[in-house]
Amino acid sequence: MEAIARIVLQNLSSFAQEEFGIIWNLKDDVQRMKSTVSAIKAVLQDAEAKTHNLQISNWLEELKDVLYDADDFLDDLSTKALERKVMGGNSIWRKVQIFFSHSNQIAYALKLGHEMKAIRKRLDDIAKNKITLQLSDRPMETPIAYREQRQTYSFVSKDEIIGREEEKKLLKSYLLEANVRVTDNVSVVPIVGIGGLGKTALAQLVYNDNAVQRYFEQTMWVCVSDEFDIRKIAQKMIGNDKNSEIEQVQQDLRNKIQEKKYLLVLDDVWNEDRELWLKLKSLLMEGGKGSIIIVTTRSRTAANIMGTHPPLFLKGLDLERSWKLFSRVAFDGGKEPNDGELLSIGRDIVKKCAGVPLAIRTIGSLLYSRNLGRSDWLYFREVEFSKIDQQKDKIFAILKLSYDHLPSFLKTCFAYCSLFPKGFQFDKKTLIQLWVAEGFIQPSNDNRCEEDVGHEYFMNLLSVSLFQDVTIDDYGDIRTCRMHDLIHDLAWLVVGKEYAIVEGKKEKIGNRTRYLSSHTSLHFAETSLSSYKLRTYIMLGQQFCGSKNLDRLHFHFPFLLSLKCLRVLTLRGLDIVTIPNTIKELKLLRYLDLSRNHFLVNLPPDVTSLHNLQTLKLSQCFKLEQLPSDINKSLRHLELNDCGELTWMPSGLGQLTNLQTLTHFFLDHRSRSGDISELSGLNSLRGKLVIKWLDSLRENAAVVESAKVLLEKHHLQELELRWWHDENEIGELPLWPCEVGSESKLLWEDPIANRQLNEQDNRWLKDEKILHGLQPHHSIKRLVINGYCGKSLPDWIGNLSSLLSLEISNCNGLKSLPEGICNLVSLQRLCIYNCSLLERRCARTNGKDWPIIAHIREVFVSPFTPSALRYIN
Repeated sequence: MEAIARIVLQNLSSFAQEEFGIIWNLKDDVQRMKSTVSAIKAVLQDAEAKTHNLQISNWLEELKDVLYDADDFLDDLSTKALERKVMGGNSIWRKVQIFFSHSNQIAYALKLGHEMKAIRKRLDDIAKNKITLQLSDRPMETPIAYREQRQTYSFVSKDEIIGREEEKKLLKSYLLEANVRVTDNVSVVPIVGIGGLGKTALAQLVYNDNAVQRYFEQTMWVCVSDEFDIRKIAQKMIGNDKNSEIEQVQQDLRNKIQEKKYLLVLDDVWNEDRELWLKLKSLLMEGGKGSIIIVTTRSRTAANIMGTHPPLFLKGLDLERSWKLFSRVAFDGGKEPNDGELLSIGRDIVKKCAGVPLAIRTIGSLLYSRNLGRSDWLYFREVEFSKIDQQKDKIFAILKLSYDHLPSFLKTCFAYCSLFPKGFQFDKKTLIQLWVAEGFIQPSNDNRCEEDVGHEYFMNLLSVSLFQDVTIDDYGDIRTCRMHDLIHDLAWLVVGKEYAIVEGKKEKIGNRTRYLSSHTSLHFAETSLSSYKLRTYIMLGQQFCGSKNLDRLHFHFPFLLSLKCLRVLTLRGLDIVTIPNTIKELKLLRYLDLSRNHFLVNLPPDVTSLHNLQTLKLSQCFKLEQLPSDINKSLRHLELNDCGELTWMPSGLGQLTNLQTLTHFFLDHRSRSGDISELSGLNSLRGKLVIKWLDSLRENAAVVESAKVLLEKHHLQELELRWWHDENEIGELPLWPCEVGSESKLLWEDPIANRQLNEQDNRWLKDEKILHGLQPHHSIKRLVINGYCGKSLPDWIGNLSSLLSLEISNCNGLKSLPEGICNLVSLQRLCIYNCSLLERRCARTNGKDWPIIAHIREVFVSPFTPSALRYIN
């Protein structure tokens, strides 16, 4: 609630006089509205602490509704002002001037004036009621009330799981001795226990055990959760997210497991319908002898229905192990402080957690992250836990305690995660982009960008164990995470009427719903479209829910595009063929995900009129041929992975100075000309950048050499520099090989052929100039050079002090590696593919270049590229 109030105040404050321009009397309304919202905001802390009072709860719902309406109104007004600025130098501006003629100005001003006054009246009425409800002012939290993150974070990785050694040993014995113990080919071992005891963690511990992985021919993990859908389970087992018929899915599953000894984990099963289990079981019984299915469940009934082994009942940790786990997350470095009274309080708190690891981790992380002293610990024991003792579900109450102590801006970000299904794997960068698009990120006092502040929010939620199961990328940064099912239940408990998840077409959507995710395409009722005020619509495609009822969305676009308040629209993996030009009507849109629509060829030109658009995701749109001209200057993230038909970039890209993500930059190789200078001003780029078709720069090699367009990009982590040679695009290969030169024999007497060959002879020199000019910042961590025809690499490679991985492919003219490579002490991996002259020089122990690369931990030299090896295999 505080987040939306802050956004409204921020928008009211940011309106300059000229933005109102033609609008009369709004300045006074704005000032009065600011005063009213500020007065209401001051009592929000008190109101949210008293939501058990039905009157206050209803007051908050009314307030939330009008604040959302106010934000929509102000955002729309701000967007119109932005459009006028953008069109100021455009010929279209004349039409706008006609629209804003004197008579139209009057009508427009009256309309806006009425809307503003209606919103202000609603706010005034709500403000009066706060006095009746006896709500008092409380100071709001400071933006970051958290201790600086320790490097290891406060979550416990799988190899640090405490107190489950005996259970792991027993479970492994079931798995590795299955051939001896049973007569059936496939056995089922249930793990049973209440939420938070570590059933999934124990299953993961055994599943990832080296001996277990070697023992089974196939290992599969399926998060089942609430819906026991045989088709979805089978699809996840075979790794297929396509919309295949059930018969095909069943056949593919049989082919995968038939007569093979497999391990399958069915995690978080709730199904107590024996018939459903028997239908799935009939598909699973064709595995080889010794196959095992591990089932984790809270239900004893489910365990009895499915199990062929006696269930493994998990109990809570004993006090000693509970304290050991608590110490690891609550104290710096896991070391107990020299404070007997604090330790005594801590042990009392641990006793209240009843040996449940999730509760212990959560409360311990909370106490650590808030940097609380002895008096605060005492308060937790005497006050907070006395409330918990009165709750029926004490473990859930402990988890909610962690949520209750979050500042409001983190509560908002946490609640947003409820839109995604249980077991969902969150991509950290995507989640932060969504938070930014929704306006959840508070302005930073130190001029950090919103994404960096969002990263801090993410780390704070992780530090109190509201996220878990993180995966780490090659550079030590967190890539993905999940939420425990109980934590997901908590997120769903704390959201209000503005959130909804729809699993069927006929489910009703309330007119106060602002954030919606759906497992199926919805048929909105046309008669009530005006009552929908959705800000977020996330379509969870086949890869998330495996639904066979996902209709093609072009039939429903008219309804979607009537939702004028949308900030976030995700239509990922839905086989959309065309996007209607009327998408321009979604003027408040910040985030548009169209990735994995394999048949999408073009975007409509008017997508560039979405002046608020920050994130555009088009990865795996395999047929996408071009991007619209005059691409949005508001863009911060443009994702173009695996867009194989895209061969050039629109002009003007260099004006996108806020751009942080540009996965690919395509030079126009068909016209043999390219303008790489567009990259020169994009110094906010971070993450990965792939530049393709560098051979198109050869006519301007000297200009590229002097431009140094990449040198100031401090935040880039990965850089791929690709010339013509791409083994996946064989049809584009040029006529001449890289190694033409003094050793090549002239095979034609034709003078035209001779001239072409002479041009090839100096190609290596042009490529050397190009690569010299593409020097990245020394902080780059991964560098790929592919198809380069130069004879040597530039000296700047020896200055890449942070480089972890270097890959050189299809560089057959390259005669040696630079001496400076021996200075790259951080370099962990060197891969050389299809570089004929380097193969001998980099041969282990006796190659001439071996002494300068011997310090690198992994050196891989092959005459074949990885894709060629896959083809051969």
